[in-house]
Amino acid sequence: MSLLSEQEILNNALKLALDMEQHRQAKYAFLARNARDKKLKNLFGSFAVAGRRHIAMLKTEMKNFNIR
Repeated sequence: MSLLSEQEILNNALKLALDMEQHRQAKYAFLARNARDKKLKNLFGSFAVAGRRHIAMLKTEMKNFNIR
């Protein structure tokens, strides 16, 4: 049985985090577009914006570690 290297673990973790964050951001953007209540629309919109920032941060880290 072979063990994963530290680089492989990092690669998998960052890809999983990116995938989950993209899914979460899309969900909040959908909820912001479809919410009727203005407070909920703003709340979900701010979550979607935060998600976009997290995605950009993850992509930057992936680039720094040469992960595609």
